[in-house]
Amino acid sequence: MDLKRMFQDKKFYLAVLIALAGILLGASYPDPKEAGQSALASGTFLATAASGLKSDAALFFLPVAAVLPMAEEFLRERQGNFIRFLSVRRTRQEYCRDKVLTTALSGMLVWLFAAALAVLFYFLLFFGFEEVFAGQEAQVLELVRVLLRVCLVSGAVSAFGAVCALLGMSVYVAFGLPFVAFYCCIILRERYLEELYCIDPSEWIRAECDWGENQMGLWLFLVLLAVFFSFLHGLLLARKLEEV
Repeated sequence: MDLKRMFQDKKFYLAVLIALAGILLGASYPDPKEAGQSALASGTFLATAASGLKSDAALFFLPVAAVLPMAEEFLRERQGNFIRFLSVRRTRQEYCRDKVLTTALSGMLVWLFAAALAVLFYFLLFFGFEEVFAGQEAQVLELVRVLLRVCLVSGAVSAFGAVCALLGMSVYVAFGLPFVAFYCCIILRERYLEELYCIDPSEWIRAECDWGENQMGLWLFLVLLAVFFSFLHGLLLARKLEEV
């Protein structure tokens, strides 16, 4: 039910447009001079999309787009007394479960939809000028890996935004604090703790440092991060429902 309501909300599609803008603005495009002289390399549309997902522009928009669809949903429902209506149709446990899952999924789906639109756009833009598409499994896997990391980070940020909303009971805290925390971690690593790359959200997406064989340490870290904030969201939500 929460997922259906999310797809009916304009905020979700606004978040998708924000995420798409980050990808398009930050992508590394082929040199027009080189493109005019010869055919583009095979898989250019995939490489361009992957570069957009890893760009500074996408990083800037990520915490904004992630929290926009669902982070403050509980506050809106409480203010409109919608929770009392839902409590008649569902138990508190069902409400918490649906809200936690939908909140985390909302952040992931925003970037999944935006990435799909970006790939389609670059396909239409570049594919006719590329060499024959063959043997590009590595580029496909790279795009999938980057997108999965972006989705996991976005899901964690979305859940963190919901946690901030419950702690501060403010829409401004729900939308503002994740953005501030996101960039504080990046700045802290860049300026003071360069070796402590595990606190840097840009590293979570770009995976430029050593996280073990096949970057398994990073995947485990991102999954645990998303699970932790989702668990915390559910715990705080259950306590708030007792006050309603």
